[in-house]
Amino acid sequence: MSEAVPSIVAIDIGTHKVSVLIGKVHAPDNIQVIGMASARNKGMNKGKIVSLEKVTNAIKNAVQEAEDMAECRVHSAWVSIPSTELQSFYAAGRTPIANPERMITTTEVVRALDLAKASHMTPDYYLASAVPLGFELDDSPEWVHNPINLSAHSMTGHYQLMMLPISTMQNLDRAMKGANIFVEKMVVSCLATAESSLLKDEKEYGVCLLDIGAGTTNLAVYIEGHLVLAHTIQRGGENVTRDIAAVLQTTTEEAERIKLLYGCVDLHQVKPEHMIQFEAIDGPQSISRIELSEIIIARYEEILSAVREELEKRGALQSLYHGVVLTGDVCQIEGMITLTRRMLGVSAHLGNPPLEITAEEQYLSALRRTMYATAAGLLMFSQSDMQESIEEPEVTGKRPMWDRMVNGWNALNNKLKGIF
Repeated sequence: MSEAVPSIVAIDIGTHKVSVLIGKVHAPDNIQVIGMASARNKGMNKGKIVSLEKVTNAIKNAVQEAEDMAECRVHSAWVSIPSTELQSFYAAGRTPIANPERMITTTEVVRALDLAKASHMTPDYYLASAVPLGFELDDSPEWVHNPINLSAHSMTGHYQLMMLPISTMQNLDRAMKGANIFVEKMVVSCLATAESSLLKDEKEYGVCLLDIGAGTTNLAVYIEGHLVLAHTIQRGGENVTRDIAAVLQTTTEEAERIKLLYGCVDLHQVKPEHMIQFEAIDGPQSISRIELSEIIIARYEEILSAVREELEKRGALQSLYHGVVLTGDVCQIEGMITLTRRMLGVSAHLGNPPLEITAEEQYLSALRRTMYATAAGLLMFSQSDMQESIEEPEVTGKRPMWDRMVNGWNALNNKLKGIF
């Protein structure tokens, strides 16, 4: 694209939709969206491509609509990688500083990463991202963020490695090529969503991003500004829809309709006399909104129980001083904040709209919808320091990073060490 102001394109490929944003970069913290669109994606199931042709068509349709709005043509884009098959874990690599000056160079940093990933890489997986957590010099308890040109006898690099099956990357690349779009960079979706939905202070003091989509539930935990846990649960909004359809003996389309119109996960907010009319397979029927809510709540509680179990298993729950931030269309249901607080025992609120991403007034409300959260995060990610994370990404039994992630709170260090 050849405007005077640099432009960037973001494409988020989700289970049920493809979202596209075209932005003009006035400054790293001021990106104006001039084109946006989303298209129904019928070629994926739970984040996996099941029909390459349908995914390619969805990309083409969304891109064309965004191009028409922006009055330009898209040739390349930043693309989000669905995190369905993501494997994320902590790893460390220690290397001596052998040069006469004992000065750390990029050679030692690369060697530390190579050693960290050596015991984790398999032929079928691709290192999508290696997020540096910090660098330990000569066993110092305080890590540094940038070791280049510092002196030491040895250095240990600590990383959060994020790996995906090579086949996933290849299939996404084929879909993009089918749409005649060059991939500038692929970013794991949870990193992009976190970039647009979380505040800096939240990442610093401990927060869990909970993104519930149609096919999957993704969680990402940040402490001291670093990603320390990423995990995907194979359940989402489509499970809720199928539950309603099965219990009420109706179609998935009708179940989705009444879920969106009348769904609630807090019985205290539902009037007992509120009745809902719907079309069952054998004709018109009615159900109380309380009964509908009970069907929905059962599945939401199952999902949140799985989230809590994962956070407790990793020792992360007690570190969420800023609680849980909710994003994704499924989290917009009435009563979600109350239910999350009850199930997880921490504070919760909906994701923060990114102030760095703007648009003309008539498009701003559409831009703030959760369907564009990941794409907005891609725009921000392209301008942030995080793009410097090393990219080419089941958890091992080693988890010492939790101690180091909260080293700023000296009073908590000994307590956190006891967890692991």
